[in-house]
Amino acid sequence: MKLRHVLVAVLLFYSVIALPLPGVGAQTAGVEKAAVWAGRAAQMESHLAKAEIVSMEDIGTGVTRPRRAHLKPAEPFESLVWKPLAPGRRGGYWESYKSEIAAYELDKLLQMNMVPPAVERTIDGETGAAIEWVTGPKSVKESGGTLPSDAVWGRATRKMLTFDALIGNADRNAGNILLGPPGELLLIDHSRAFVTDTDLPRKIERVDAELWGHIQALTRDDLVRVLGPWMDTRAIDALLKRRQKIADAVDKLVAKKGRSLVVVE
Repeated sequence: MKLRHVLVAVLLFYSVIALPLPGVGAQTAGVEKAAVWAGRAAQMESHLAKAEIVSMEDIGTGVTRPRRAHLKPAEPFESLVWKPLAPGRRGGYWESYKSEIAAYELDKLLQMNMVPPAVERTIDGETGAAIEWVTGPKSVKESGGTLPSDAVWGRATRKMLTFDALIGNADRNAGNILLGPPGELLLIDHSRAFVTDTDLPRKIERVDAELWGHIQALTRDDLVRVLGPWMDTRAIDALLKRRQKIADAVDKLVAKKGRSLVVVE
C-alpha cells in the first residue's frame, strides 16, 4: 500500500477514536505484551552490545538496506537488526543510525515502551545501530495494509502520531508499525527522524493525556542529557519548536472542542 493511503487510513482511524470502549481492559488483561523489553532495558541493551555475531544476512526489505545478525547466546533474544547508516542525506532524506538510538532513548524517557531497544555498536569496522529484532508481531502491511478500525487501538495510535510529530518523523508507514496484542503497537525504523525541520509531519487531532503530560514535562536539559550523544543542538532545538507547535494545536482544539475530546485520558 502506498504511503499516502496508509496515512489517510491512519488519520481517519485516529479522527474517530475518542475514549476506549467499556470492557477493553478485560479484553487485554493477561495477554503477554509484545514489548518484552519493558522492565528489562539493561539486560536487552547489554545483549545488543556484547552478544557474539554468529551470522549476518540481508533482510531484503527497507530502503536503508538493514541486515539481520544472529546472536550467541540466543537468549534473551536471538537476533538484531543492524543499521550502519552514517549521518547524512540520501535521496533527499536525512538518515542516521543515531536517530534509531535517539528514538529508543526518548521512548524510555517518555515511558512509552513502543520502540525496541537500540544501542551503538561496531561490527567488522562499521559503527551503527544494533536494534532488537522483534519476533512475533506482524507489520500493518503484512496484516492487510490498514490499522484495525477498532477503538481498542485508539490510545496506541494517538501515542504513535504524537511521538512522530515530536521527533519530526514523516516516514511512518504500514511497514514500520507492528501490531502486538490488542491495543499495543510497536514502532520501528526511525533513521529519518530528528530532523532540523520544525514542521509537523501531519495534523494533530488528539493526544494521549499521559504521554502528553510526559512530553510537556521535558526540559531542554533532559533532552541534552538523553539525546545529546546522538544529535547536535539544532536537532534538539527543532524538537522543542515542534513541541510548541503541538501545544499550540492542542490549545486551539481544546478551546474549540473541550479538553476531554482532545487530551484523552
